[in-house]
Amino acid sequence: MRMGHRFTAAAAALVLATAPAGAALACDKGEETDRTEYTAEKKTDKKTEQKAEKKTEEKAEQKAEKKTGKPHGKKPGKQHGRKTGARAETDGAFLKTARQAGLAELAMSKDAAKNALMPCVRTTAETLVRDHTKMDEEIKELARRLRVTLPGQETAEQRRSLRDMRKKAHKREYDTLWLKAAEAGHVQALDLLDDEIAKGKNADVREAARMARPVIADHLAKVQVCQKER
Repeated sequence: MRMGHRFTAAAAALVLATAPAGAALACDKGEETDRTEYTAEKKTDKKTEQKAEKKTEEKAEQKAEKKTGKPHGKKPGKQHGRKTGARAETDGAFLKTARQAGLAELAMSKDAAKNALMPCVRTTAETLVRDHTKMDEEIKELARRLRVTLPGQETAEQRRSLRDMRKKAHKREYDTLWLKAAEAGHVQALDLLDDEIAKGKNADVREAARMARPVIADHLAKVQVCQKER
């Protein structure tokens, strides 16, 4: 019914706007009164409808709150989503540091597999290349899921250290320098892993740290065995 009233009123207005002046004057006071009464009635009906709709919504909200015990209108899991974002940011620092250290270990190990003099160092370096390559893939996957941007290459200082070491290639001094750097790197890596295991917020990142720890500990043990053979 309302749509019909609105359409009729609009059509009448259009006719009056486009009709000659004489036709417009043909509207007597009774017609004007009818339009005024209709407008007042329309406003009253609208207010009544709004009040009824509001009351219906309030009843629905009260029923929902009574049933669930939670305020109606709040999306479940919204607060959890904010926590997840915070966790991603917190554990992201660990992933970035671990990736940076892993890139350096990979570059050093690939170099030692070719340029080390001692068979023990070459064998250990090959093991490190294999394991660090696998761990790097896991770190990248975690970072992708948590939307963490990782470093893409070694730092300038790490590259400079490797260049200086390479100058001693196929010499005893090269092996000594490499073993010293590998030992220090893996000791620091264990500290980093232990810190994440104890304080990390994201369960997947903590689990990855727990899985990586024995591998890094084994690397350190192999390096120390080679040091005794020098």
